[in-house]
Amino acid sequence: MPTDGIFNRTFSVLERALDLRSLNHRVQAANIANLDTPNYKAVEMDVSKEMNRERETRRGVALTRTHANHLPVQTPSRERITLKAARPPEFSLKGDGNTVDIDRTMGQLAKNTLLYNASIKLISRKFKGLKNAISGGKQ
Repeated sequence: MPTDGIFNRTFSVLERALDLRSLNHRVQAANIANLDTPNYKAVEMDVSKEMNRERETRRGVALTRTHANHLPVQTPSRERITLKAARPPEFSLKGDGNTVDIDRTMGQLAKNTLLYNASIKLISRKFKGLKNAISGGKQ
């Protein structure tokens, strides 16, 4: 159901934010899971940079699916996410080449969880407002 006209792309932006936050959670969880893996190089994702890249790709010509037999249109930025090497810990007593900083990673995971939950609350309020408008404000 196209909802861009109702909330001026709010749903699509929140959907993208939730997708990126979910992916970021998996990246951080993979770093934590490989805490004891020798020579594992931690990676991280810049969610705000990925959100801005999505905004830049939308400025071009929009493609639409005009026939049911046409292939679905997908934006390339949703398929390719840039991961970069995480900053290694300043002090490491392990000496096994692993670059996971557990304290920093857990902090990033907590921040990501808070921002994911905030996005959930925003989209929930949008749906509540839509439901309220449909029912004529009788709730």
